[in-house]
Amino acid sequence: MIQSMTGYGNTTSGKGSNRFTISIKTVNARFLDIKFKGCDLEPNVEKEIRDIISAKLVRGTVFINFDQNLTSNDEASHFNEERFEMLLSVIDRIEKKYKKRINIDNVMNINDFFQTRNDNLSDFNELLKNIKSTCNKVVIMRKQEGVLLKKDIDKRIAKLKNILDSIEKQIPLESRKRSNKLKKRISDLLESSQFDESRLNQEIALLSEKSDITEEVVRLRSHFIQFKKISRENKPAGKRLAFLLQEISREINTIGSKSFSEKIINKVIMMKDEAEKIREQVQNIL
Repeated sequence: MIQSMTGYGNTTSGKGSNRFTISIKTVNARFLDIKFKGCDLEPNVEKEIRDIISAKLVRGTVFINFDQNLTSNDEASHFNEERFEMLLSVIDRIEKKYKKRINIDNVMNINDFFQTRNDNLSDFNELLKNIKSTCNKVVIMRKQEGVLLKKDIDKRIAKLKNILDSIEKQIPLESRKRSNKLKKRISDLLESSQFDESRLNQEIALLSEKSDITEEVVRLRSHFIQFKKISRENKPAGKRLAFLLQEISREINTIGSKSFSEKIINKVIMMKDEAEKIREQVQNIL
């Protein structure tokens, strides 16, 4: 079953001032990129969390956010003025140097500006348990969206196969038309001269062979079968499907470049359009 790289999940633990929420959001990316927000973690704790996320989510940009239940009455927490001023200074330097406007809300949230002496996330085992639970919720959402992606892709692959069937049926007729057209043009040019008709037929046969698209049609059918097989596997398939789609597009382009028939060329354009829509979907597959 294919999975989307888009997903979301959250888990809440504790009560009162010890209550905290872990939320994880994922979007598509070529590799795994984990971004922490809302809490300072010890290096060994962060490594454990990264290992869990890497095993469960595999690929994509992963935003993990820790929201602690901080209030003005919590004596255990205080405003981290030094960090806030440092952040403002960094943003100011970036904006001056690169002429880019940065929204501080996209960089940190309110919890990043507080230090907590009584860390709500100090229970290591409980923290890792909640990370796993949140990842599982993300995976569930990814699978649900993956079902929808597969349904749409299967429909478009079926459409590509139907168009290819139509092209294949037209090949014999279009080949005869092309041969007759070539014969007539050459005969007209050589009407007043002597020429070897058998030699003429050989040259026409050679030209027809060079423009034959049978091999491309066979390879496309093979690619469609492989595409369907890979999309049913219970492991990450996005990169393999993307590669296979490149090969499908290559064969479609070759058919278009070899074809003289306006009907076939129009069908090739339709196939290119469907392949592009599939490519957009495949970019979001794990």
